[in-house]
Amino acid sequence: MDKKIIYCDCGGEIVSQEIKESISSFLYKEKVDAIQLSDLCGLCVSEKQDVRRIFSTQNPTLVVACHPRAVKKLLDFAGVERNLENVSFLNFRETTKDDLVSTLESFCNDEPALQIEHISESNWPSWYPVIDYTRCTACGQCADFCLFGVYEKVDGAVKVVNPKGCKNNCPACARICPETAIIFPKYKQGRAISGTDSIDEVAEHQRQGQDLKTILGSDIYKALEMRKAKRQSIIKADAMRKAIEERDRAKENEK
Repeated sequence: MDKKIIYCDCGGEIVSQEIKESISSFLYKEKVDAIQLSDLCGLCVSEKQDVRRIFSTQNPTLVVACHPRAVKKLLDFAGVERNLENVSFLNFRETTKDDLVSTLESFCNDEPALQIEHISESNWPSWYPVIDYTRCTACGQCADFCLFGVYEKVDGAVKVVNPKGCKNNCPACARICPETAIIFPKYKQGRAISGTDSIDEVAEHQRQGQDLKTILGSDIYKALEMRKAKRQSIIKADAMRKAIEERDRAKENEK
């Protein structure tokens, strides 16, 4: 059975250029059956159908990207329904260059094939959260905290509904999540927020307690209520701005 390599040429700054060049060089030099993605995070928002098609194959597949837990949640977000039993993951955040190439060599077949590259939106850094629903309790704290409408409570669950509303390099909602259920795949500092498979529960609990005090202060519930009210005010102001723009356009068209 043919094998396939899917490589995310990450648009973030979480892996060195040397690592990225060594992977790309191997794929093009060996002409292996591979698909090179410019940025999986971006494609999982802007090109969900392409992502679902790419991952629809049942052939043995090696995904070269960041933390496997983060990648799996990105694929969930894109609606990939494939059974991942035949999928293995090569984590370029935690693997040396030599080990990366060695793993690629041992996995790929010898048949030449086409290299395909997909380009994600260049004007968007693809920074947004995905949710690990094996940890999420749907408390809604992230939705109450976020001012930009990234989250929404839907039928007893919290969903990421506006990924492009997220502010670049802001992981604050993940830092205050009581269950460490929010992942930012491009988070540079690593640990659970970046989607590591192993989580030091004690250390994360201590970190979260400190972050709560730093970000929300001593009265957490009051702070969240204030954030919620501010978010609603922002949403109303935005709706009014759009209504005025539509009115002005209508007036212009009447002239």
